[in-house]
Amino acid sequence: MFCRQQVAELGESYSAFQDKGARLVVVGSGEVAHLKDFKASSGFEGEIFTDPSRESFRLLGFRSGVSGLLGIKAISRGFSALKEGYTPGFIQGSALQLGGAVIIDTDCTMRYHYVGEAAGDHPPIKEMLNALD
Repeated sequence: MFCRQQVAELGESYSAFQDKGARLVVVGSGEVAHLKDFKASSGFEGEIFTDPSRESFRLLGFRSGVSGLLGIKAISRGFSALKEGYTPGFIQGSALQLGGAVIIDTDCTMRYHYVGEAAGDHPPIKEMLNALD
């Protein structure tokens, strides 16, 4: 449940997740019709799904609301993303939905749970990889 920038960053580490035996999946909140363009623009090689109802986001405790978009952290991260060359695309799905990350083992044990606090708040990829050890 990531933004375009994070999906691109995950794509750069895709093989590291595979090397640890992980199946890396991204879930967005847009319509199915947007998946192809999103995948192409992010360069992500893994699987991308969508949950327009956002029920999975709610079940995982991921936040949603205006407050996550208007704070100093969100604005600062937005400028950092622009500086790194990540330009905003069309909004696909809920603009108010914040993301996060989970790692769930094959026995359904949640080994990692990260809840984004503001737009652009991404879990450290190294932290996610360490959770696979």
